[in-house]
Amino acid sequence: MKIFLSSLENNTARLPELGSMRYNLISYYYGRQEEARVRSIIQNSRYILIDSGAHTFQKGCHVNWDAYTLEYSRWIVEHDCDKILGYFEMDVDNVIGYPRVMELRRMLEKVTDKIIPVWHRNRGILDFQQMCQQYRGRIIAITGFRNEDIRDDQYLYFLKYAWSYGCRVHCLGMTRKKILDKVPFDYVDSSTWTQSVLYGRLDGRKLRNAETVEERRAMRQRQWEASYRSAMKIQEYYEQRWILPTRKMKQSLIRAEGNKSEQ
Repeated sequence: MKIFLSSLENNTARLPELGSMRYNLISYYYGRQEEARVRSIIQNSRYILIDSGAHTFQKGCHVNWDAYTLEYSRWIVEHDCDKILGYFEMDVDNVIGYPRVMELRRMLEKVTDKIIPVWHRNRGILDFQQMCQQYRGRIIAITGFRNEDIRDDQYLYFLKYAWSYGCRVHCLGMTRKKILDKVPFDYVDSSTWTQSVLYGRLDGRKLRNAETVEERRAMRQRQWEASYRSAMKIQEYYEQRWILPTRKMKQSLIRAEGNKSEQ
């Protein structure tokens, strides 16, 4: 399991202080405003995922989805590299409907074969199965919001079906330890490392109020950096925890499928 840490592009953590990073998720919505920072994050990360940012501003806004998707596709062409594993589609079914989302997906797929489709319950289970078959061997995504699209006890079913077609599964927004300890997703993303900074804590303790602007800025930077380094330890823990069990589960699934074919 690889945990991709999000929100690094829109804070004041000093990237040189973080050194070589593992896995980061960058939002195109924010990243397009921070060009130099985004390039530095990509350069210093092992792997990157790019979120379309569609959910960030969809509610209460009038959006020209064609124009935004075209801008996103141009950004993809300009920034694509081997470190970037994939780009999430414009999964705003609840705003413009699934047929329209499919049109936008096709626009993106004209410029790259790394587009990651995101399944939602409104699309139906048959659509999930067809998605796994169509995107065989690639990354597909589901959501991790508690019992919204998928009940907690159903995740393994979705994983095993996707694995049977060689797909890697990313669970969006999945940060719940109770689930991460039981379900070996290939990828998840998390922004929870930012919470301690937002609540004014460092290494588990409440910080005193800074007296000057300079002190506040320096303190906030230390918070960002310390919190991110702590999150990197969690990345390492879950990657090591699941690497062998996941490999065995996938091999077992392949053998089972092979036995079915022989029968």
